[in-house]
Amino acid sequence: MAKRKRKQNLIYLLLIFIVGAVIGTIWFHSHFTREVSNSYSVNETATLNSGAKVYNSLSAIQRVSLPEQVTVKVNRYYLTSANKNKETFARINYNGKNYFVRTTDIELKMDNTINNYLNQSGLPHAKITKQISSVFEQRGYSTSSGNPRGVVIHDTGNENSTISSEVSYMKQNYSSTQVFVHTFIDNQQILNIADTKYMAEGAGPNANPYFVQFEMPHEYTAASFANEVGNAAYYTAYILKQNNLPVTKGTKDGGGTVWTHAMVSSYLGGTDHQDPVSYWSTSARKLFDTSYTINDFVELVQAYYNEM
Repeated sequence: MAKRKRKQNLIYLLLIFIVGAVIGTIWFHSHFTREVSNSYSVNETATLNSGAKVYNSLSAIQRVSLPEQVTVKVNRYYLTSANKNKETFARINYNGKNYFVRTTDIELKMDNTINNYLNQSGLPHAKITKQISSVFEQRGYSTSSGNPRGVVIHDTGNENSTISSEVSYMKQNYSSTQVFVHTFIDNQQILNIADTKYMAEGAGPNANPYFVQFEMPHEYTAASFANEVGNAAYYTAYILKQNNLPVTKGTKDGGGTVWTHAMVSSYLGGTDHQDPVSYWSTSARKLFDTSYTINDFVELVQAYYNEM
């Protein structure tokens, strides 16, 4: 009788162990298994923040100890989700080995003078304000998801204009021009005037159905120009993050998420504008004695994106 009871107890203990193991496995996977919705390669340098949590895998999420504030190479980003939480991870290389870290735990090193100026200032940005107008027509994006697949950057091309004057002109003349953008950005404001759930009409028929679009009035001092670029990069990062899109430069085959109007003209057609290439390059040379290109801007967008 005693033997039978001991045998039953052992069976109960075994069952408890098996059930516990199953529950533990389910809990582990629900909390630590990550689904990757998108990934893209980069070639960047970064510093690990103090207290950064470094892992040897995206799936196992096992902690690894690396020296604090060490310089690492970033070679890939992963847009992930786990238990309904969305996070971006960077794959970093240290001493020839790859590791993974949340992008909020790294700080990109940027060589461009303007980007570095903003980085040293803590990547400042204005808040997004909304004054949605009912003047503009609302038509859905021509994507399978119904969401935008990137951002197009414009400058107004008008000297000494302001957001207020540009918005007024755009509203008053929309019935004849059929042109508008979603948002205006300067050194102090990010003003959203048209619902980004619907397409704008600022970059021609081959781009309008796919991209959120914004305009930048011209700035004339170093600080104001840099802050405008920072606000533009933040807004671009915000739109991409909101739509679970990567930070990638537009390409000749129509891929990528960050576009200038000039790139639309060259790669997609349907328009011939070249902004904001001249505005950026002229202002950067005059105000900072440096250059500024879409490559520099994409790098800055990634820095803002990493903090979100």
